[in-house]
Order: sequence, then structure tokens, then C-alpha cells
Amino acid sequence: MTDDHPTAPRLPPRSVVTVDTGPIRTGTMHGGPIRSGLLGESRESAPVFVLVHGIGVSSRYFERLVPALAEEGRVVAVDLPGFGKAKPHRPSRPLSIEDFAESVAQAMDGLGIADAVIVGHSMGTQIAVCLAARRPDLVRGLALLGPVMAPDDRNAVRAGVLLGIDTLREDPRGNRIVFGDYLHCGLRWYVATLPAMLEYRTERELEAAAADVPVLVVRGARDPIARDDWVRELAERSGGRAVTVPSVAHLVMHGAPWRTASLLRDLARVRT
Repeated sequence: MTDDHPTAPRLPPRSVVTVDTGPIRTGTMHGGPIRSGLLGESRESAPVFVLVHGIGVSSRYFERLVPALAEEGRVVAVDLPGFGKAKPHRPSRPLSIEDFAESVAQAMDGLGIADAVIVGHSMGTQIAVCLAARRPDLVRGLALLGPVMAPDDRNAVRAGVLLGIDTLREDPRGNRIVFGDYLHCGLRWYVATLPAMLEYRTERELEAAAADVPVLVVRGARDPIARDDWVRELAERSGGRAVTVPSVAHLVMHGAPWRTASLLRDLARVRT
């Protein structure tokens, strides 16, 4: 956060772990190579995409989206405090959505990144919205993939039921990544984080966050969590665009990475 928010808690500098394709052309995603041609863009003008994951998981489930986006620009996927490769830097107390947004802001400041397209998925959409509201200098556009939580779903039982339904609609690879990350995260940190996700009012915060940036809201047509009416409401409140991607569920960027990347590339070219 900026000095305009002096009460915001400072997190340890290494509380976020990033997977970064780098400002030039190449990088790795959890051990695998990424080749980027930066098609149609100079190195200086190519967009930066910052990917923010949801509760319990990590940057691993962006594995198909990262190379698709890296054709267009620089991609930075974060592991939030306590999740994925950032588990060793887990704080001693539960974090709020504001805390997570602060951690992403610190990571971006440390990498010298501003004017980025912030791509949040699931709980990551809440963090993206909060970041845009508090640090608009960092945000060029907002992409909300599978946003949570609709007002009727803001209790743990309902959220759990919807998650269970979604697992029946995801492909085996997506489920292996998600459940592997859940096991790595552990029940204690998941449960400690859950209230922050359930209490955050995305629809209220989004209006301020979207004042100066274009917004894209995306759902998979088979997503039981980010349902059509909720996605349309968020798009209307933000003056943004709502898109439904056919045949995929909550992990829209995993089930349809190239279609998702195309939508994100279009968003990066929009200026308000």
C-alpha cells in the first residue's frame, strides 16, 4: 500500500513467491520452460499480467494460462502468503483480503511492476479488486475469473457444497492440482483464511476499484460457483464486460487457457 494507508500492516518482504516469465522473453513455470515471442509488441510496450490464485491453491493451476499469455507479454504468477511455495513464509495470524492485496502490492513494487493487468481467480478476484481500489497506480485492467462469493453463498456450508459440485465438472488434471495444493496448504490455514473470503463484499468494493480501469468478468458455462447472474451483476456495477466460456467449469483458465488468454490480451489493449 502507499503512504495514504499508514495503518496497513507490513508483511515480511518474502511473504509472496512469484513465478515470473521475466521482462524479456523466457522463464519457467514450476520447472517447465516458457517460450515468449511478445508477438506484435515491443519489449517496452508489452503488457504485464499478474496472476492471483484462490483459497487453498497456488500459482500451479495457472500452468496452461502462463504460456498462452507469455506469447503477448510478461507474466507474473504469485503464491500468496501461506500457500504454495510461500508456505514457509506463512504469517502467525490469519490474513484479511486487504492483507493479501498488500502482499501483492509489495511484490509488484519489489519487481518494479506498475500498470499491470491484474488477473484474479476465485478468491484471487477479491484480492485483485482490493488491490485496484487501494493501489490504482499498479493496475491497468482488472480480470475477474470465476469471481466469489455471491451474496447467497457467503457461508461455509454453501461454499463447500458448491466446491464439491465443481470437482465433478473439472478435468482430472485440474482436480489433481487443486487437491494436491489443498493437501500442501493444510486444513488449518484454509480454515483460517475462509472467513476473509466469505466476508468480503466484492460487489461493493468493485465500484470504487473500477473507477479508472477496464474490467472483464469471466466464468465457465459449467461453473456452479460463479453463476451467470452474479457475473452479470459485477459487470454491470463496474461498467465492464461479462463473458461466459463454453464447456468449462470454475477453473476456466485451466479448461480454456487460449480462449482466456485471448480475452486478457484484449483487455490489456483497452484504455479508459
